[in-house]
Amino acid sequence: MKKNLAHLLAGALNFAIPLCASAAALQLNVPIVTQQHSEWCWDADASAILQYRGSNESQCAIANWVYGVDYTCGSYSFDWYDDANSPNSLTGSTGISGILWNLGGRHWYYYNRAISYSTAANAISHGNPVVILWEWQGGGGHFVVLDGYDDNGQMLYFMNPWPGEGAGYGDYDWIADGTGNMGTHYWSESLITY
Repeated sequence: MKKNLAHLLAGALNFAIPLCASAAALQLNVPIVTQQHSEWCWDADASAILQYRGSNESQCAIANWVYGVDYTCGSYSFDWYDDANSPNSLTGSTGISGILWNLGGRHWYYYNRAISYSTAANAISHGNPVVILWEWQGGGGHFVVLDGYDDNGQMLYFMNPWPGEGAGYGDYDWIADGTGNMGTHYWSESLITY
């Protein structure tokens, strides 16, 4: 009887060990939101996070609030240099963190740097998307939302609001410093959203 029990336990252990050793992976249901104007990546990301959290704020309503105007939801024709088509930041009362707090009551935690793979994966595993800023050596930047991870290869999934981009993924090293359709980027700031 003891011999059979030992074989049974050994067999169960052999089955359980691979399950415990398997890599973790998760992708959140952050909607893909395409930015409506050339500088509105921040706006599309804020809208996506708010929608994910159950608050349906349009990009134009967010822009109206940020800029204190009332015309971005109409048929007003935007051009590259319009005041309502301006870049924004992760922090500040009208940056992405301020938008999430003022329009959605959402908390956040800001890092003035790239966070580690484990910090990003931990945030996402708790249902908290991470907005990151990609910058280019020659100037300029672009916000994307990290919304998934896979420990197998340290992969991160993201929502890129630029028209024609949408859902994407890459390993941590590429996300932190890589070249893609939009040029060579480096990850410079992070905002974990709660």
